[in-house]
Amino acid sequence: MSKKSKHLSHLIRIAVAIIAFLYFVVKNDPKAIIKDFSSLNIFIFLFAFLLFVGGNLVFVLRWLLLLRTQKVYISYWPALKLHLLGLFYNNCLPGSVGGDLLRAWYVTKHTEKKLEAAMSVFVDRVIGLICTVAMAFLAYWLIPSGDSGTKLTFGSKFNFVSFSIKLLLGIAAMVLLGLAVIAVMYYSRKLRPILLKYVFILGIKWKLWLSRIVTAVKLYCSRPFIILIAVILSFICQAMPIYGLYLVGKDLGIAAHIKYYFIFFPLSWIIGVIPISVGGAGVMEFGIQGMFKVIGVSYRIPTLALAQRIMWLIISVPGVIIHLTGKHLPSEAPLEAENIEQ
Repeated sequence: MSKKSKHLSHLIRIAVAIIAFLYFVVKNDPKAIIKDFSSLNIFIFLFAFLLFVGGNLVFVLRWLLLLRTQKVYISYWPALKLHLLGLFYNNCLPGSVGGDLLRAWYVTKHTEKKLEAAMSVFVDRVIGLICTVAMAFLAYWLIPSGDSGTKLTFGSKFNFVSFSIKLLLGIAAMVLLGLAVIAVMYYSRKLRPILLKYVFILGIKWKLWLSRIVTAVKLYCSRPFIILIAVILSFICQAMPIYGLYLVGKDLGIAAHIKYYFIFFPLSWIIGVIPISVGGAGVMEFGIQGMFKVIGVSYRIPTLALAQRIMWLIISVPGVIIHLTGKHLPSEAPLEAENIEQ
């Protein structure tokens, strides 16, 4: 992207975040929200935040497990600093480069096995995303709502077949558009050299990386027990902050069963990934409020949503310090795995 369009994209995301967040607060009565926070038990909030921190510590442990599988040896402390730096970028900065890509880039500075280290971030994110969706699904089907008086049902108007057809048509349209762009570049005298240049570069890189990528995938597939542990750690690191938020909601007097916390908050995290705001600010809060309204619960939900936002911002503060001091970079040249093993 050119600098002008890049800055414009950043300004749009900042504007969306500010407008959406302020509109969310104003719409839900700032005085009532302040009153709700003043009535919140500070010890419960602190315990919920400790669960949130604990979930992030387990997150780093899962990533280290995947790194060890690739024989990439990084100690826990540097991995934690890279994770906190990624949180800072995800939650506080409008850049197009997300925290995961940044984490993948900087972890390569700590090892000679650069591709394997970067791929561990990708595998880590895929496992995390699958577990996030699975948690919402399993919570809906397996956790009974009891006598809470709240019930979540799907509308009869939703047609899975129609939705699938529309999704496939959309993907086909995007593929055809991409092929059309490639065809135009190929038959244009001015654009053909650019197309051939990038095709050549990608071809060379793909040839160099393919064998290592295939080896890495085979290695993960040959370690089903490691993947199982990573999945278990994923559920733990996501369940801890959700349970903390449930305690906060219970202290606020929110009459919603814990089942719906394990459905709505994972879905809100997926909504927050959509790159239209900074860290999903405003968008995620409206999503949480809307989902709880589906089960007829609206009392103090804005306060609950803002409590989660406050926790995210607090845990992002160390990432600012790490970013400014450069602590995410290794103090010395990375050692080869063989030397560490010896």
